[in-house]
Amino acid sequence: MGTVSIVGVDPMAASMRLHHLLKTAAIPIPLSMADLEIRAVSGDSRRLPPAALFVGVPGTHVDGGEYWSSSLAGGAAVAVVGPQAARKHPPGPEDPVVVVDDPAACLGRLASAFHGHPSRHLQLVGVTGTNGKTTTTHWIEHLSTAMGTSTALLGTLGNRWPGTVIKAGHTTAPADVVQGHLAQAVADGVQRAAMEVSSHALAQQRVAGLVFAGAVFTNLSQDHLDFHGDMASYFQAKARLFAADTLHGQAVINCEDPYGRRLYQQLGSKAWGCRLVDPRQRHRYPSNSGAELLMCDLVMGARGVEGRLVSPMGEGRFRSPMLGRFNLMNLLQAVGVLLACGAPLPPLLEHVPHFGGVPGRMESIAAPDITVVVDYAHTPDGLANALQALRPFVVGRLICVFGCGGDRDRGKRPLMAAAAAELADELVITSDNPRTEDPQGILDEICAGLPTGTPHRREPGRSLAIHKAVVQAA
Repeated sequence: MGTVSIVGVDPMAASMRLHHLLKTAAIPIPLSMADLEIRAVSGDSRRLPPAALFVGVPGTHVDGGEYWSSSLAGGAAVAVVGPQAARKHPPGPEDPVVVVDDPAACLGRLASAFHGHPSRHLQLVGVTGTNGKTTTTHWIEHLSTAMGTSTALLGTLGNRWPGTVIKAGHTTAPADVVQGHLAQAVADGVQRAAMEVSSHALAQQRVAGLVFAGAVFTNLSQDHLDFHGDMASYFQAKARLFAADTLHGQAVINCEDPYGRRLYQQLGSKAWGCRLVDPRQRHRYPSNSGAELLMCDLVMGARGVEGRLVSPMGEGRFRSPMLGRFNLMNLLQAVGVLLACGAPLPPLLEHVPHFGGVPGRMESIAAPDITVVVDYAHTPDGLANALQALRPFVVGRLICVFGCGGDRDRGKRPLMAAAAAELADELVITSDNPRTEDPQGILDEICAGLPTGTPHRREPGRSLAIHKAVVQAA
């Protein structure tokens, strides 16, 4: 990969007068502040370079705008805050504080303007959905890079492009951080970026100020209801990626998913629908005026899948090393969005067999006499998909080790247990980052979803649970 560096903002690298910067977000500014020099835009009051513009964004638990005073004391030139923060901690007449209705939206737009609108200088592809974001973005990166296009990857497993690797703290970083990464990528000659876009990021406007050349909707199933409240709100958050002011290119939608079909209908000709079907069945779901991407003539085996891909730009045969129907959909959507971005189909399909997979996504681990597979599945649908993909190749028993995270959607716990009980032969139920919850309490809620008589054991210690499952399998 070459030299690895950690990207930071050089406070001397760029500057902009405040009135020019705020004008891009249509923010009125007092004349006394108009000529202030801004050398950075940040939403983190703890890490402000000199002469920064601090934007205090309301969070789930804390309103960042309440820290405007400490941000100015720490070297910020000006603070942008919301009405609630200004009421709680009123600024004085001489304080360089600007009050706006929506600081979350302003942060992304201001950071975009400060960095020269980097998403306009490459092809930015966003991928959203409950499951499949990471694998789909890795497919996009692999295929795009193999065809000679310098490509960045931004998501759960980190942010990288040629010569640079940056550790990720979120699936989608805060808006100012995303804009900084993209600006550095553009400066390094990157031509395309594949970005995971979480529902939290969309709800919190972390993608404000970005322009997407293409977008993918993978699926929607129960997750994050502790944050969104219900599935309708969860879907509405995901759908924001496809709004006209955000997406300037084509949408590629999984039409095997009921929420995907709804979105496909809403978007009309802006959407391409994806199905794994025989071409004779292509109109089994309601058509809009958009095109379709299909996979057909599929032959699945222990070493992968062969088949034919039909697209608006032609068709061709492919061979993929990835197991599972859901992985085929990830591939189909990656190819589809690259076609929409102008890539030709034949070389795309030529590079499919050389995909090396994604760490922790249906990843095979070497072990004597048994097959061990690690997958990130953390929703009922994701766990069911993983087990269904493995089931046809099981000679002996299929043993599933899983758990559920603490302080997260509790409603999915018994549903994951039910999915595992239906598709695996034996279960080992363990702890998965309990956070502030009692691990045994989480296990109780998981086990409440098990049918009577389901073969299972409880082992809160994850390492011990995995060890017991391996010994049991051998």
